[in-house]
Amino acid sequence: MQTRIITHISECGGQVAAFQQAVTRREPVQHRGICGFDGFIDTFITMTHPATMAEFGPKVAAAAGIAASYGVEHKGDKFGGNGPLIASALSDIFANGIDITYIGAMGTGEVLPIYREALAHKIRRLYTLADPAHSDCLEFEDGKIMLSDMRSCAEITWPRLLETIGAAPLAELLQDCRFIGAVNWGKLPHVGEIWHNLARQLADLGVPQKQVAFFMDLAEFEQRPMADRQQLLALLPIITAQCHTLLSFNLKEAWQMADSFDGDFHGRKAPHSVAELAVFLKQHIDVDRIIIHPNDGAACASADGCTYLPGPYCKKPLISIGAGDNFGAGCLAAWLEGLDDLGILLAGNCASGHFVRSGHSASFHDMAKLLDLWLAGDVPERL
Repeated sequence: MQTRIITHISECGGQVAAFQQAVTRREPVQHRGICGFDGFIDTFITMTHPATMAEFGPKVAAAAGIAASYGVEHKGDKFGGNGPLIASALSDIFANGIDITYIGAMGTGEVLPIYREALAHKIRRLYTLADPAHSDCLEFEDGKIMLSDMRSCAEITWPRLLETIGAAPLAELLQDCRFIGAVNWGKLPHVGEIWHNLARQLADLGVPQKQVAFFMDLAEFEQRPMADRQQLLALLPIITAQCHTLLSFNLKEAWQMADSFDGDFHGRKAPHSVAELAVFLKQHIDVDRIIIHPNDGAACASADGCTYLPGPYCKKPLISIGAGDNFGAGCLAAWLEGLDDLGILLAGNCASGHFVRSGHSASFHDMAKLLDLWLAGDVPERL
């Protein structure tokens, strides 16, 4: 497989210009699709003393068996979950000009106010299957720790989905569907059945093969046993036969997935190693595209080869929770607009780069402006 390692954005200036024109002068097509299937309420806590994970770890270890106290700043509660965040970001990318149905855990019986306030003006239809899970998000300068109560995640099932939506309305949604954003497999023990049945129903309805993008981000999955991972890998060819599949990982997740095939990539962060890992996973997993997004770039491996693009790295993000979801939304939006591997990476990097600097999701026009700054070598730490 041919691999292209881009070392600086200036190496693809002409392609950047074509990308900017494609996303800012696009035809006013309104894509329709589904995102799901989780839901969290996130309590944000910024660690101040110590401020880094590198300092925090040894201090916690030294305090084992006694006690410890650390300084924090409570930032309050926000709606969360990979699904709600990617759906919200996707809506912002298209300036709300996209028809999204969200199915997930947003309350028992009715959608909780925290989700209604955040999503009702962006998402056309909200279907709730269970109460949201809850995460305490400890944010450090060099990363984050998620402390999650995920008991309600087991209630996200195919029978519950059918009972909530109804077979006929679901078929109507799928008939005109262009995308399915299916995220957080790692925390939803029964979501594989939902993914499988959605792909099967698309086929049963006569939706043409490869017309629907099936974007997957497994999220943190190290707590899932290897048997679950093998079941997922056996499921992916079924989905890929019907849909155009995009499977996205952060670097740690990609390392862990490579372990499934006896590939030892742990600790290898250089661009050529990330690209090599993307190729390795593409050779072993039956999907159309493998995408890997470290903090400082991204790689995409497909039938066309492998491309690595460095990102507009932000040393001190304003916010890190949701950066990966914004990246995924950018990748999915680029596919919907018919862009190639480099276009997908440009959109993903710009979406996440804008989000961590501004605290809000980018539109296509925001991406174009960020690319101008990036080409000029003048991307600020805050937007």
